[in-house]
Amino acid sequence: MSEHTRRPDYWKYYHLGHSSETSFMIYTVANLVRGHPYLRQKNSNRGRPPVHSKDKLDFICILMVAWHKTSRDMESDLSVIKLPWWNGEPVPDHTTIARHLQTIPYDWLAGMLARTARLCMAEADGATGPLGADSSGVETTRYETVVRPRKRKKDFVEIAQKEYLKYHIVAVLGLQIILESGITPSNINDVTMLPPMLYEIRRQHLLPNPSIFHADRGYDSNYNCQVLFEMGIIPNIKQRSIHVNRGKPHRSKAARPGCSVGETTAGHMRKHDHMELCNNPTQMS
Repeated sequence: MSEHTRRPDYWKYYHLGHSSETSFMIYTVANLVRGHPYLRQKNSNRGRPPVHSKDKLDFICILMVAWHKTSRDMESDLSVIKLPWWNGEPVPDHTTIARHLQTIPYDWLAGMLARTARLCMAEADGATGPLGADSSGVETTRYETVVRPRKRKKDFVEIAQKEYLKYHIVAVLGLQIILESGITPSNINDVTMLPPMLYEIRRQHLLPNPSIFHADRGYDSNYNCQVLFEMGIIPNIKQRSIHVNRGKPHRSKAARPGCSVGETTAGHMRKHDHMELCNNPTQMS
Protein backbone atom coordinates (compact mmCIF):
# COMPACT_ATOMS: atom_id res chain seq x y z
CA MET A 1 0.00 0.00 0.00
CA SER A 2 1.22 3.46 -0.82
CA GLU A 3 1.93 5.81 2.03
CA HIS A 4 -0.64 8.52 2.57
CA THR A 5 0.80 11.95 1.81
CA ARG A 6 -0.62 15.17 3.14
CA ARG A 7 -0.85 18.44 1.34
CA PRO A 8 1.99 20.94 1.63
CA ASP A 9 2.01 23.00 4.84
CA TYR A 10 -0.70 20.74 6.35
CA TRP A 11 0.85 20.60 9.81
CA LYS A 12 1.60 24.31 9.70
CA TYR A 13 -2.08 25.17 9.32
CA TYR A 14 -3.08 22.39 11.72
CA HIS A 15 -0.99 23.84 14.55
CA LEU A 16 -2.10 27.36 13.63
CA GLY A 17 -5.77 26.37 13.85
CA HIS A 18 -5.24 24.46 17.10
CA SER A 19 -3.41 27.41 18.67
CA SER A 20 -6.11 29.86 17.55
CA GLU A 21 -8.85 27.63 18.99
CA THR A 22 -7.00 27.33 22.31
CA SER A 23 -6.42 31.09 22.52
CA PHE A 24 -10.08 31.83 21.75
CA MET A 25 -11.26 29.35 24.39
CA ILE A 26 -8.92 30.81 27.02
CA TYR A 27 -10.11 34.35 26.22
CA THR A 28 -13.81 33.36 26.37
CA VAL A 29 -13.55 31.42 29.64
CA ALA A 30 -11.51 34.22 31.22
CA ASN A 31 -14.19 36.78 30.38
CA LEU A 32 -16.93 34.53 31.79
CA VAL A 33 -15.09 33.98 35.06
CA ARG A 34 -14.22 37.65 35.50
CA GLY A 35 -17.68 38.87 34.61
CA HIS A 36 -19.62 36.47 36.88
CA PRO A 37 -17.82 35.93 40.20
CA TYR A 38 -19.61 34.06 42.96
CA LEU A 39 -19.94 35.06 46.62
CA ARG A 40 -16.82 33.92 48.45
CA GLN A 41 -16.16 33.40 52.10
CA LYS A 42 -14.31 36.31 53.64
CA ASN A 43 -10.68 35.47 54.28
CA SER A 44 -9.26 35.91 57.73
CA ASN A 45 -6.57 38.54 58.29
CA ARG A 46 -4.48 36.03 60.21
CA GLY A 47 -1.55 34.37 58.50
CA ARG A 48 0.06 35.26 55.22
CA PRO A 49 -2.02 36.48 52.28
CA PRO A 50 -3.03 33.91 49.63
CA VAL A 51 -0.56 33.33 46.84
CA HIS A 52 -3.12 32.52 44.12
CA SER A 53 -6.20 34.59 43.35
CA LYS A 54 -9.57 32.84 43.49
CA ASP A 55 -10.54 33.95 39.99
CA LYS A 56 -7.40 32.41 38.55
CA LEU A 57 -8.05 29.09 40.30
CA ASP A 58 -11.68 29.09 39.08
CA PHE A 59 -10.42 29.70 35.56
CA ILE A 60 -7.88 26.87 35.79
CA CYS A 61 -10.46 24.41 37.14
CA ILE A 62 -12.88 25.14 34.29
CA LEU A 63 -10.13 24.64 31.71
CA MET A 64 -9.12 21.39 33.40
CA VAL A 65 -12.67 20.04 33.11
CA ALA A 66 -13.10 21.28 29.53
CA TRP A 67 -9.82 19.72 28.39
CA HIS A 68 -10.42 16.43 30.27
CA LYS A 69 -7.14 16.68 32.14
CA THR A 70 -6.06 15.72 35.63
CA SER A 71 -4.72 18.21 38.11
CA ARG A 72 -1.17 16.92 37.56
CA ASP A 73 -1.42 17.29 33.79
CA MET A 74 -2.89 20.76 34.21
CA GLU A 75 0.02 21.78 36.42
CA SER A 76 2.43 20.81 33.62
CA ASP A 77 0.46 22.62 30.91
CA LEU A 78 0.13 25.88 32.86
CA SER A 79 3.83 26.61 32.46
CA VAL A 80 3.52 26.39 28.65
CA ILE A 81 0.26 28.11 27.69
CA LYS A 82 -0.26 31.83 28.06
CA LEU A 83 -2.85 32.69 30.71
CA PRO A 84 -4.19 36.18 31.50
CA TRP A 85 -3.84 35.92 35.29
CA TRP A 86 -0.15 35.58 35.96
CA ASN A 87 1.00 39.06 37.01
CA GLY A 88 4.07 37.51 38.57
CA GLU A 89 2.12 34.80 40.43
CA PRO A 90 3.63 31.30 40.53
CA VAL A 91 2.05 28.26 38.87
CA PRO A 92 -0.29 26.47 41.32
CA ASP A 93 0.55 22.87 42.08
CA HIS A 94 -1.86 20.00 41.49
CA THR A 95 -2.85 19.82 45.16
CA THR A 96 -3.98 23.46 45.19
CA ILE A 97 -5.99 22.93 42.00
CA ALA A 98 -7.67 19.76 43.30
CA ARG A 99 -8.58 21.33 46.65
CA HIS A 100 -10.00 24.46 45.05
CA LEU A 101 -12.13 22.40 42.67
CA GLN A 102 -13.93 20.93 45.68
CA THR A 103 -14.84 24.40 46.99
CA ILE A 104 -16.52 25.72 43.82
CA PRO A 105 -20.34 25.91 44.29
CA TYR A 106 -22.41 23.68 42.03
CA ASP A 107 -24.88 26.49 41.28
CA TRP A 108 -22.09 28.66 39.93
CA LEU A 109 -20.87 25.87 37.64
CA ALA A 110 -24.44 25.33 36.40
CA GLY A 111 -24.71 29.05 35.67
CA MET A 112 -21.44 28.97 33.74
CA LEU A 113 -22.74 26.07 31.66
CA ALA A 114 -25.92 28.02 30.87
CA ARG A 115 -23.94 31.13 29.85
CA THR A 116 -21.66 29.01 27.66
CA ALA A 117 -24.68 27.40 25.98
CA ARG A 118 -26.17 30.84 25.40
CA LEU A 119 -22.97 32.01 23.71
CA CYS A 120 -22.84 28.89 21.53
CA MET A 121 -26.45 29.32 20.45
CA ALA A 122 -25.74 32.95 19.60
CA GLU A 123 -22.78 31.84 17.46
CA ALA A 124 -25.08 29.35 15.70
CA ASP A 125 -26.96 32.37 14.31
CA GLY A 126 -30.49 31.06 14.77
CA ALA A 127 -29.76 27.46 13.81
CA THR A 128 -31.43 24.86 16.03
CA GLY A 129 -31.99 21.14 16.23
CA PRO A 130 -33.80 18.45 18.18
CA LEU A 131 -33.09 17.88 21.85
CA GLY A 132 -31.61 14.69 23.22
CA ALA A 133 -30.81 13.21 26.62
CA ASP A 134 -28.48 10.44 27.66
CA SER A 135 -26.42 9.24 30.60
CA SER A 136 -23.09 7.52 31.05
CA GLY A 137 -21.35 5.79 33.94
CA VAL A 138 -18.22 7.35 35.41
CA GLU A 139 -15.69 5.32 37.35
CA THR A 140 -14.26 6.88 40.51
CA THR A 141 -11.28 6.06 42.69
CA ARG A 142 -13.45 5.64 45.80
CA TYR A 143 -14.62 2.34 47.21
CA GLU A 144 -17.81 1.47 49.05
CA THR A 145 -18.65 -1.52 51.24
CA VAL A 146 -21.42 -3.77 49.93
CA VAL A 147 -22.87 -7.04 51.19
CA ARG A 148 -22.80 -9.97 48.77
CA PRO A 149 -24.17 -13.52 49.23
CA ARG A 150 -21.86 -16.52 49.09
CA LYS A 151 -23.62 -19.54 47.59
CA ARG A 152 -21.19 -22.18 48.76
CA LYS A 153 -21.14 -21.15 52.40
CA LYS A 154 -24.72 -19.87 52.30
CA ASP A 155 -23.97 -16.66 54.13
CA PHE A 156 -23.20 -13.03 53.40
CA VAL A 157 -19.86 -11.24 53.27
CA GLU A 158 -18.83 -7.58 53.06
CA ILE A 159 -16.60 -6.67 50.15
CA ALA A 160 -15.10 -3.43 48.87
CA GLN A 161 -16.55 -2.38 45.54
CA LYS A 162 -15.45 0.52 43.36
CA GLU A 163 -17.98 3.36 43.39
CA TYR A 164 -19.52 4.58 40.16
CA LEU A 165 -21.36 7.78 39.32
CA LYS A 166 -23.76 8.58 36.50
CA TYR A 167 -23.47 11.68 34.33
CA HIS A 168 -26.69 13.01 32.73
CA ILE A 169 -26.87 15.60 29.95
CA VAL A 170 -29.48 17.30 27.77
CA ALA A 171 -28.06 18.68 24.54
CA VAL A 172 -29.05 20.14 21.18
CA LEU A 173 -28.34 17.37 18.68
CA GLY A 174 -26.47 18.44 15.58
CA LEU A 175 -25.08 21.58 17.19
CA GLN A 176 -23.46 19.62 20.06
CA ILE A 177 -24.46 22.23 22.64
CA ILE A 178 -24.96 20.91 26.17
CA LEU A 179 -27.82 22.77 27.85
CA GLU A 180 -27.94 21.05 31.25
CA SER A 181 -26.07 18.33 33.12
CA GLY A 182 -26.17 16.52 36.41
CA ILE A 183 -24.31 13.89 38.40
CA THR A 184 -26.03 11.20 40.47
CA PRO A 185 -25.09 7.87 42.07
CA SER A 186 -25.11 4.91 39.70
CA ASN A 187 -28.29 3.43 41.20
CA ILE A 188 -30.45 6.47 40.31
CA ASN A 189 -32.86 5.83 37.44
CA ASP A 190 -32.60 8.05 34.37
CA VAL A 191 -36.34 8.65 34.32
CA THR A 192 -36.18 10.75 37.49
CA MET A 193 -33.52 13.15 36.19
CA LEU A 194 -35.23 14.41 33.05
CA PRO A 195 -37.93 16.75 34.53
CA PRO A 196 -35.59 18.80 36.77
CA MET A 197 -33.13 19.27 33.92
CA LEU A 198 -35.91 20.40 31.57
CA TYR A 199 -37.26 22.84 34.15
CA GLU A 200 -33.78 24.29 34.63
CA ILE A 201 -33.35 24.71 30.88
CA ARG A 202 -36.66 26.54 30.69
CA ARG A 203 -35.70 28.74 33.64
CA GLN A 204 -32.50 29.73 31.84
CA HIS A 205 -34.53 30.54 28.65
CA LEU A 206 -32.53 28.03 26.61
CA LEU A 207 -35.42 25.83 25.50
CA PRO A 208 -35.91 25.84 21.70
CA ASN A 209 -39.59 25.83 20.85
CA PRO A 210 -40.98 23.97 19.00
CA SER A 211 -38.62 21.03 19.06
CA ILE A 212 -38.39 17.24 19.11
CA PHE A 213 -36.92 15.28 21.98
CA HIS A 214 -34.97 12.04 21.40
CA ALA A 215 -34.07 9.58 24.16
CA ASP A 216 -33.83 5.86 24.84
CA ARG A 217 -36.32 3.82 26.85
CA GLY A 218 -34.56 4.69 30.10
CA TYR A 219 -36.39 8.06 30.01
CA ASP A 220 -39.78 6.64 29.05
CA SER A 221 -42.58 7.43 31.50
CA ASN A 222 -46.01 9.03 31.37
CA TYR A 223 -44.86 11.93 33.53
CA ASN A 224 -41.84 12.71 31.32
CA CYS A 225 -44.00 12.69 28.19
CA GLN A 226 -46.51 14.96 29.92
CA VAL A 227 -43.77 17.44 30.90
CA LEU A 228 -42.41 17.51 27.34
CA PHE A 229 -45.91 17.88 25.90
CA GLU A 230 -46.70 20.84 28.16
CA MET A 231 -43.45 22.56 27.12
CA GLY A 232 -44.37 22.31 23.45
CA ILE A 233 -41.86 19.55 22.71
CA ILE A 234 -42.77 16.44 20.72
CA PRO A 235 -41.47 13.36 22.61
CA ASN A 236 -39.63 10.77 20.54
CA ILE A 237 -38.68 8.45 23.37
CA LYS A 238 -38.22 4.77 22.65
CA GLN A 239 -41.18 3.24 24.43
CA ARG A 240 -41.38 0.27 26.71
CA SER A 241 -43.77 -2.52 25.89
CA ILE A 242 -45.83 -1.94 29.06
CA HIS A 243 -46.85 1.58 28.03
CA VAL A 244 -49.90 2.28 25.86
CA ASN A 245 -50.57 5.45 23.86
CA ARG A 246 -54.35 5.08 23.55
CA GLY A 247 -56.22 7.81 25.42
CA LYS A 248 -53.07 9.76 26.30
CA PRO A 249 -52.68 12.98 24.28
CA HIS A 250 -49.13 13.53 25.51
CA ARG A 251 -48.16 10.17 23.97
CA SER A 252 -50.17 10.46 20.76
CA LYS A 253 -47.28 12.18 18.99
CA ALA A 254 -44.55 9.98 20.43
CA ALA A 255 -42.68 7.43 18.38
CA ARG A 256 -44.02 3.92 18.06
CA PRO A 257 -42.65 1.12 20.25
CA GLY A 258 -39.43 -0.31 18.90
CA CYS A 259 -38.26 2.66 16.85
CA SER A 260 -34.69 3.85 17.32
CA VAL A 261 -33.71 7.04 19.08
CA GLY A 262 -32.21 8.56 15.94
CA GLU A 263 -35.44 8.32 13.94
CA THR A 264 -37.44 11.51 13.70
CA THR A 265 -40.99 11.80 14.86
CA ALA A 266 -42.07 13.13 11.48
CA GLY A 267 -41.71 9.65 10.04
CA HIS A 268 -44.21 8.20 12.51
CA MET A 269 -47.05 10.64 12.10
CA ARG A 270 -48.67 12.54 9.31
CA LYS A 271 -46.49 15.24 7.83
CA HIS A 272 -49.31 17.78 7.82
CA ASP A 273 -49.90 17.43 11.57
CA HIS A 274 -46.17 17.69 12.22
CA MET A 275 -45.86 20.94 10.28
CA GLU A 276 -48.89 22.42 12.03
CA LEU A 277 -47.42 21.63 15.44
CA CYS A 278 -44.07 23.14 14.49
CA ASN A 279 -45.69 26.32 13.13
CA ASN A 280 -48.24 26.68 15.94
CA PRO A 281 -47.05 24.98 19.17
CA THR A 282 -50.00 26.42 21.12
CA GLN A 283 -52.20 23.71 19.63
CA MET A 284 -50.45 21.12 21.80
CA SER A 285 -51.74 22.59 25.03
